Amino acid sequence: MLLALVSAKGSPGVSTAALALTAVAGDRGLLVELDPSGGSVECWTGATGEPGLIRVASGLRRAIEPKMLLAHAVAAPRGVRSVLAPTAGGLAESTIAMTGDRLVPALAALEATVVVDGGRWSRSQPTARRIAGCDVVGVVCAPTVEGVEAARWLIDPLRSTVAGPVVLVLVGDRPYSPPEVAAVVGVPLVGVLAWDSRGVNALLTTGAGRGWSRSALSRSARSMLDALPSMSGESSGVGRA
Repeated sequence: MLLALVSAKGSPGVSTAALALTAVAGDRGLLVELDPSGGSVECWTGATGEPGLIRVASGLRRAIEPKMLLAHAVAAPRGVRSVLAPTAGGLAESTIAMTGDRLVPALAALEATVVVDGGRWSRSQPTARRIAGCDVVGVVCAPTVEGVEAARWLIDPLRSTVAGPVVLVLVGDRPYSPPEVAAVVGVPLVGVLAWDSRGVNALLTTGAGRGWSRSALSRSARSMLDALPSMSGESSGVGRA
């Protein structure tokens, strides 16, 4: 499965949601940062050398085999395979632009559960098509007045850009309930990620180990990942066979 997560203005949490879903996917998971404003994971976990996305962009020019993309992933945080973008926005945007229309098909060919951190998305961005071709696009939304309104206005532009279904990913369940938010936004709700600062800290500091797996964030991410195949039209299992 190839899942992209994006958000509108005023709806943070995309990178955390992407990390959580990749972590619960285990050995099959792969996080790919495609946020033109710059990657976040290296800032949270420490320097890892040259960002893997730069090497991926260079390799795609030579038509490398899709499996070679995995060689540019690092364990960041521990237990989570990640292809990291540059932290500087200008460099990240130019690197994403370099991948053109070649990256998503290459990722789709992997036998993996690929989670793309698309960051804040707008149809006016030069790299707006970076998520086109994904099996599912999840709009990450906080259940607040500002978050819901921003997500609602993002749906139609996304539908005109991507081929796969657009779904709603809630972070927390207050002050408005998940059914209320889904009804206003007008797309299916795939699940609710727990607002769990301890779980986030465990994942970033100790990695995807036993402590993380017991957190509310991990449990809610697992439930969401289990629900995603039905959203994308896959009959069973997570990932591509």
